[in-house]
Order: sequence, then structure tokens, then C-alpha cells
Amino acid sequence: MRAKARRRGPRTAGPSLSGLVAGLTVLVLAIVLLALHASFFELVRFVLFTGVAVAVPGVALWRLVGGYGRNLVEDLSAGFAVGTAAQVLVYLASASIGLQAWSWAWAPVVLVIAFVDSDARARVLRRVEQPLRPLQAWLLAASTAVVLLIVYRRGPGQFLPAYTDPLRAYPDLAFQQALAASAKYDVPISTLWLGGEPMKYHTFFHQATAATQWGTRIDLTDLIHALSWLPLFLAGCGLVYALTTRLVPAGQSGATWAGPLAVFIAGLGGAVQPLAATGLGGISTAVAAYLSPTQNLGVLIVLALCIVAIDLLRANGKPRGRWVLLVLLALVAAGAKSTILPVVGTGFAFAFLQLGLVRRSTRPAFFGGLLSLAVFVAALITIFGGSTWGTEIKPFETFVQLSPYSLLVSNPHAQLLSGATTLLSWALAASGLFFLGRRWRDTGAVFLAGVAVAGLLGTLLTTQSGVSQLYFLRTAFPVIAVLASAGLANLVGRLGDRRAVVLVGAAGLLGLVAFAVARAQSADLQGIKGPWLWTLAAVAVVAVLVAVAWKVVRRPGNFLVALGGAAVAACMIGATLVPLQAFGSDKESNLVFAHPFRGGATAAEAGAAQWLRRNSKPGELVATNAHCIIQRDGVCDSRHFWLAALSERPVLIEGWSYSNQANRIALTSGGNPSLIPYWDRARLAANDAAFKAPSPNAIQRLRDAGVRWLYADNRAGEVSPALRNYVRIRHATLDATIYEIR
Repeated sequence: MRAKARRRGPRTAGPSLSGLVAGLTVLVLAIVLLALHASFFELVRFVLFTGVAVAVPGVALWRLVGGYGRNLVEDLSAGFAVGTAAQVLVYLASASIGLQAWSWAWAPVVLVIAFVDSDARARVLRRVEQPLRPLQAWLLAASTAVVLLIVYRRGPGQFLPAYTDPLRAYPDLAFQQALAASAKYDVPISTLWLGGEPMKYHTFFHQATAATQWGTRIDLTDLIHALSWLPLFLAGCGLVYALTTRLVPAGQSGATWAGPLAVFIAGLGGAVQPLAATGLGGISTAVAAYLSPTQNLGVLIVLALCIVAIDLLRANGKPRGRWVLLVLLALVAAGAKSTILPVVGTGFAFAFLQLGLVRRSTRPAFFGGLLSLAVFVAALITIFGGSTWGTEIKPFETFVQLSPYSLLVSNPHAQLLSGATTLLSWALAASGLFFLGRRWRDTGAVFLAGVAVAGLLGTLLTTQSGVSQLYFLRTAFPVIAVLASAGLANLVGRLGDRRAVVLVGAAGLLGLVAFAVARAQSADLQGIKGPWLWTLAAVAVVAVLVAVAWKVVRRPGNFLVALGGAAVAACMIGATLVPLQAFGSDKESNLVFAHPFRGGATAAEAGAAQWLRRNSKPGELVATNAHCIIQRDGVCDSRHFWLAALSERPVLIEGWSYSNQANRIALTSGGNPSLIPYWDRARLAANDAAFKAPSPNAIQRLRDAGVRWLYADNRAGEVSPALRNYVRIRHATLDATIYEIR
């Protein structure tokens, strides 16, 4: 009997077969999603490069330098983050001396070091310490798969194929592609769509993409639009799980489901949505995973930073090798997303105060905070050039920009009511963090609380065009989801029943149903009071039903604890209702996710731009008559980036949005940086004259400016037939003609 009991004991020697099958299921799903928009050979090259040249050497560094080996989910996800960070830094160094095509060479060097030496090989290949239990692995696989499918449906599923339908486009993706095109050749990155002006922006995603392009020779269009988003997002989900296990140890009852729940909440939660026609802010990771690749990378890096930081804080800065990982990740965080280091630095400040109060060594928190501050200041000078990218200090202006304000604008207290509505929505969706209890004594939890507070304050105290200050909260939200899930696990853990997962699951499912009913019943009500009353009533009904049922079946624990646990679970899981409905409903999707709109390229225009890339040399300057994706009543939306993106060549004047100069003008004038007129009217007139009224003088002005090619877009405006008399036609399609200046 003793031998039988030993066989049934917890596994500590390695992952179970069932767990490996669960992980393989998610991997197969990911490959299928990639294969829907990539050729077989592109997919093979991408998977091999991502795995062999980034993830595997990253895992080797994670285990060798950091001494890690908890479980495969953490090792693979964190290893991919470390590998990506190393790839970025190596690419920056190699590109500065013209060797960017060989930036992948660091990977075999690491692998040789890791596997030739027997001691290093033993450390890299040793078995994991805390393998996932089968149920835990399958719950994690299920939550990750659901989030992945939602992101795919509202990402590639509605925006691809790229550059074929001008009515189904998203200009930010062309902007990201243009920056990646510049990263292939330029150090630092330049504004290709505006004559190659210097670009002060967080561009490390684009360097990582350029490195992948050189290593795989996959077209940037496919990398940006179809491939790169998925491994970043998948690894981010794994790190959300890994971070949760830092707060909910494996031996506790919530450990089985808290990690998978955190992945689900971080992916799709964040805001209870009582208003049928108005969204209350999209802050989950799914919102930006596809359309904001810099945020996708930023989430991955900030989560890896948090894991290393917590381990250093708890172990008083040991082992020292983990400081190397912290420095590596902090350096890449500086140029991955500008919101990362401020929130991480605040986390270290919180930890410093807590350690000082309990009279423990504050050295790890001090040096971690000093590192964050030093790297951030260096980034402000070197990467951002002192530019704030249009960010201003305007407390609570966010509540004017968010959609509830438009419903209340006639009320004299509209901003206050909008703020109360939004904050209540966010608080209910993360209500578990109010029940962490004794875990607030843990330095790791205090550090994460600092990250969460900094994300919220950054959003509430600043403002930026397009409500981009929300990226502070979006950066911190995965951490908030971790804290909330750990708090819920702590709350229901007071019931003393390992089957409390049933209470959480039942309350969550009923919460989804109840919120759907409340939204439907209050859809015709005016204002915000009625919908909120319906929503709060739905929470109360679900909590009472679940708590009563829990006691009816004679499960242990206090009734009030069961009531509170059910209410929190209903709010947290119920907050994912609208994103879940968005899988099949465009109406619900528009409340959370971006939707395609006009302004893209036709297949003929895209083909002409790609011809230009194949038949010109890097750096050769192009002039075009296309500047506006939408022009109405004399107002030009200048987010026109696709010519620079597809041709990979600098354009004298294409669009002028998303440039440092446009942001400076918008900041001083209070205008929208995408709608302001071009500031050098004479230069723009000279550019357009070559297309509308060509003459020897007009062409000579372009030649003097260094222009070699003319891209005449027939859909952008009338192009004079006389143009062919002054320049040579090189390529013509239905929508565009390319000329060469000799």
C-alpha cells in the first residue's frame, strides 16, 4: 500500500504526459492560425527561426544565467522573452556596422556554450522543479486557446489579406511596417514616409522584426500582419501564468485554477460593460495584441521583468546571475515600450518602502529602482530625444476622452460621472485584488501593487491623442489580473475546500449569463443609472444563488465567504462577456476592438510599390502625390504610410502623421496630429506640382531634393499626362504608375 501511495504522490521529476499533450494542443492551434495566412515554406522558416534562433538560446540563458527551471511553461515563455531581448541588442550592434544580415549568429554561439560544456549542459537540460499538474495544464491550455481565438478573430481574421481592399485597412499596421522597413537599413530608425527624418520612438519591436526578416527572408508584410504577433502573445500568456504562481504557490488550493484564470482575465477582462452601446475602455491584452505590436512586445518584457524582480526581492538579490537578466530586460524595455520602466520603477519604490518598514535589507529594491531610473533617463535622451510623443500632464482628462463622457456631456458633472463609471467598471473587473489579505505582507505582492498603481495613475494623470495614455494601464493590467486572481484564490481558500474551483466556475458562467441578460434588458434605457442597477442586481442574484447552492450541498466554509467569492468571480469573469461576444458579433466587437476602415491600398497599388522595392536600391528617394487616407471638407487624414512600408524606400512627403514634428505642432496647437496640415506648404506644393503641372523646373526641384523615383497614384488625384514627357515610365498598373528621374 505504501508503494502505491508513493506512486500517487505529486510529480516532481518532470512534466506529465497529459501536460505535454495539453501544451502540444496549444502549439498546434498556434501553427494552424499562422498557416491560415502564410505559405508552407514561410511558416517553416518562421517557426524554425523563432524556435531555434530565439527561444532555445533564450531558454539556455534563462536557465544558465538565472538558475531557473520551475516548469516548461515558464522556461519557454521567459526564454523567448530573453532570446528576443538578446536578439534586439545584437541586432542594434551588428546593424551599426552593416552586418545586420548576420545578427542571428549569436544564437549558435550561445548553444555551443550551453551544450558543449558538460556542467552547462546539465543545468540547461535538468528536469523542472514544479511541473504542471494535468488539470492545471489543461485549464491553462483552454484559457490560452480561447484568448488566442478571440485575438485571431478580431485581428488577422478581419484585417487580412493585407493591401488588397482599400476599405478594409488599419493605418497603424502600415506605420509599424514602415518602421520595420527602416530598421532593415537605418540605425537609428528614420521616418521613411517623410523623407527619412529621424524617428524618436520605441522601435525595438521593429529591430526584432528586421532581424527576423534578415534571418528568414520572409516579406515584412507577412511578418507584421500575419506572423510576429502570435509567439509574442503566446509567450505573454505563459508569463502571466508564471507570475501568478509566484503569489499562489503550487501547494495551495487555488494554484490549479488561479494561473489559468489570470491568463483568461488578462486576455479578455478588465472592464465590466453595463452599457449596451458604449464601451468602457479596452485595457486587456487582447485589445492591442495584434494592432499594436510594440505593446505586444512590451507586455512580454514587463512580465519577464516582474518575475525576475520578484525573485531578486524575495531572495535578497540572489543568485547574482539574475541581475544580468534584469539588466538585459531593462535595456530592452527602454526601447520596447516607453511605459514599462516607469511602472517597474514604481514597483521597486513600493518594495523599498515595505522592506524598510519591516526592517529588512532594502538593497535589492534600491538597486532595482536605480537601474530602472538610470535606463529610463538614458532612453529619454538617446532613444526619445527628449520627446514626449504628445504626452501632457492633465489630471483626469482621460475621463473626457473616454466614451461615457459623450453620454453625459449635457450634465454639469459629466467628467465626474464619467470617471466614476469608468473606475467602477475597472474596479469590479479586478475586484479580487481587494482580497489578497496577508499576501500584502509579501514583498513580491507589494512590488506588483506598485506596478498596478503606476499604470493606473499614468492613465489618469496624463493625456495624449487617441487616448494613448491608456497604454500605461494596458502595460500594468496583466499584473492587475495576476493580483486579482491571487486575491480570489485567497478569498475562496478561506472556505477550506479544494473543490472551491466549482464555486468559481459556476459563479463565472452564471455571471456571463446574468451580465448578458442585464445588458439586453437595459439596452433601451437612457443614461447610465439604469444599466448599472441592472448589472449590480445581476451580480447580487448570482452571488446569492451560488452561495446558497454551496451550502445546500453541504460544502464547508462560511456563507458570507462563499457569497463574496461568488460575487468577485461573477464580476471578474463576467467582465469578459463583450470580448467573448465579439468573436461572432461585429456590434459587440466595436465596443472593445478596432475595426477596419477605408484608406488602404488596392492590390494594384501595392503591387506597384513592391515592384519599386525590387527595382530600386535602399535609400533611393521617392516622391508621390498620395498623402491622405481620407480627405473631406479640406481636412486630410495624413496617416498614409503604405507606400514607404511596401517599397521600403524613403518618400519625400507621403503622410506626415506619427512624426515627431507633427506631435510637437499638435501639442502646441491642441489639434489632432493626424489631421493637422503639413507645416511646409511650399515644399508640399513643389512636390505635388510635378504630378499636376509637370515642367522642367518642377522636375529639377525634385532632382535637387534627391528624388530618383515618382510614384503617381491615380486614386489620390489627377496626374497630368504630360508627366511622361519629362521622366521615364518604368512600371504601370491600373491604379499607379512609376516613373524614374534621370
